[in-house]
Amino acid sequence: MDLYLSDPSPPPGMAPLHQQPHYARALTAMGVVVQTLRATQDGQPRAQAQVVRRRLGPLTLTWMPRGPIWAPDLPAADRDAFLSALRHALPGGLWLANASSAAEASHLACHGYRALIPGQTLAELDLRLPMPMRLAALHGKWRNRLRHAQGAGLTLHETAFDSTRHHSLLTQEAAQQRARRYRALPPAFTLAYAAQNPGAAQVWSAEHKGQHLAHLLILTHGDTATYHIGWTGPEGRRLSAHTLLLWQAANTLAEGGIARLDLGPADTTLSPGLARFKLGSGALAQRLGPSMLALPRVTPLFPKRHNHAA
Repeated sequence: MDLYLSDPSPPPGMAPLHQQPHYARALTAMGVVVQTLRATQDGQPRAQAQVVRRRLGPLTLTWMPRGPIWAPDLPAADRDAFLSALRHALPGGLWLANASSAAEASHLACHGYRALIPGQTLAELDLRLPMPMRLAALHGKWRNRLRHAQGAGLTLHETAFDSTRHHSLLTQEAAQQRARRYRALPPAFTLAYAAQNPGAAQVWSAEHKGQHLAHLLILTHGDTATYHIGWTGPEGRRLSAHTLLLWQAANTLAEGGIARLDLGPADTTLSPGLARFKLGSGALAQRLGPSMLALPRVTPLFPKRHNHAA
């Protein structure tokens, strides 16, 4: 395989937001250094890692979130060769990786990475299943709320995100973060993503009798999508508006060829209600591997001497 620095490119397999060219374009527009390392064989992409580079005083930090992305049939030996080549291609400094699974964490450990922080549990909704199968996979209470919303006379709208029209969406999200004490990507990322990837930030909203009840913002990228922002008011919660919005958005995405919708963290301890909502939609809980750190490779000051037998 040939390894080289590439322009942001579609990965060789199904990938999360952080490993998509859409993410790279948004961060680059915000002044962040993003680099894509790509390996090809016979002109076909076989492995790819998208990394974010930042200076920390005298050191460079290279962050590889949920990468690399492999071609489905790539042999283990080629994966090892790619991981070994990565740190030679961008030498020096610290490497931080968020392993996509426990198996990937074991793989990274063989290349000098050490676990720092346990991985999150995410909710992932498989949209490749036919609608009847996805409907059958809904939790009973979730299905009841969906029927409740479908009979409530709500009006739904889908439109591309517009920085002027949807400014209140970002304001509501900022207020929600403060109230619930969580952190997410800043509004500047949403604005940059929509500007750099026209049509890839879609807003679904629900109204009732002229009153705005709820909205959600989903980012699409290749054959996957990410639930980015969601908000609902008291009346929206009473009428289960968010449930209907997520169901409608999932159906629209599936019809458009999206294979998976990433719903984000499903923490049953810190946010049990939100986790139940996500998993009740038929999403499966996927445990990520830990965040891992690899220290800079250091050349010994005094190389070992070897005594040869006479």
